[in-house]
Amino acid sequence: MNDFERVSNEVSGESNYETSCECAIEWLRGDKVATVTFPCSNKYNSRIRKLAAERPDDVKIRHENKDGSIVATIPVKYIKINPPVILSEEQREKKAEQMKAVRERRLHLPVNADAHHDD
Repeated sequence: MNDFERVSNEVSGESNYETSCECAIEWLRGDKVATVTFPCSNKYNSRIRKLAAERPDDVKIRHENKDGSIVATIPVKYIKINPPVILSEEQREKKAEQMKAVRERRLHLPVNADAHHDD
C-alpha cells in the first residue's frame, strides 16, 4: 500500500486512489498569489473559470490540460477555510422546516405577472 492509499484509508476508511484527481493549492509565505490545480469535474474548476472571466486581473488560468483540468493563479486573499456548521438535532429539524416553508412559498409565487401584459 502506498502513502496516498494509507492516508486515504485513515481519513475515509476506504481508498479512492484509482478514481481520484489531484487538487492543489500552494503559495509561499509572503506571496500575494497562489497557484491552484483542479480536475475538470470539480466545482472549484468551474468557480475558477467563472472568476477568470469576471476578474481577469486577479484570476488567470495558466494552463489547461486535455482532460479539462486547470492550473491557475489567484490572490492568496481568496483562499478561505470554512468548517461546516455543527447543528444539534433540534437545530437541524428547525432549519429543515424553514427550508420547507421557503420552498412552499416559491411554489406559490407567480412566474412573472408583468410579462403577460400587452401594452
